[in-house]
Amino acid sequence: MYNASQLYLRTLRPVMIGYLAKLLYAGRNVRIGKRFRADGLPRILVDAGARVEIGDDVEFRSGVELRAHGASRMTIQSSVRIDRGVRILAANHSQISIGSRARIGLYSVLNGGDSITVGDNALISGFVYLQTSMHAFKSREVAIRDQGYEHAPVILGDGSWLGAHVVVMPGITVGPHAVVGSNAVVTQDVPGWEIVVGVPAKSIRSRG
Repeated sequence: MYNASQLYLRTLRPVMIGYLAKLLYAGRNVRIGKRFRADGLPRILVDAGARVEIGDDVEFRSGVELRAHGASRMTIQSSVRIDRGVRILAANHSQISIGSRARIGLYSVLNGGDSITVGDNALISGFVYLQTSMHAFKSREVAIRDQGYEHAPVILGDGSWLGAHVVVMPGITVGPHAVVGSNAVVTQDVPGWEIVVGVPAKSIRSRG
């Protein structure tokens, strides 16, 4: 059984902060669904031409940041849980979609210069980086920082699992129910039900 202070921290406070977030961001191209809960007030920055939609029964831990710029769209489906310090960025015309019952671990970054799709029931462990943008570096005469970016989407299939500290590079699809081992760098598509590990990530076997 919880004592009064534990009950407040675990149940009442997240509900109150969730309600405050709905009031604070109402009318700012943000829609937050029913029973939203948060350990700390999230930071949600949305340009006039962008949109953020959060479904029902979503839970944020403290320090979550959502940023939607340009004409981007960010959709977080129902029953998603996002852990402490997660940052999700949508830019340009990208579409960021987090499927229902997905879990995103602490301090992970979803960098959406292009679109990111996270499937239903997908698991993203802590300190994962999904990268859809890379600096261009074709010219020797121009500094890399001045050559702009190249973009490609990232897709995580339903039920896939990324271990801690995984990096997924632009243009990659991780198939349904695949597993990516901790600290792997994914530079090639991963078939469904495959288990990959290493730098760069290589298949070791199929599940089942």
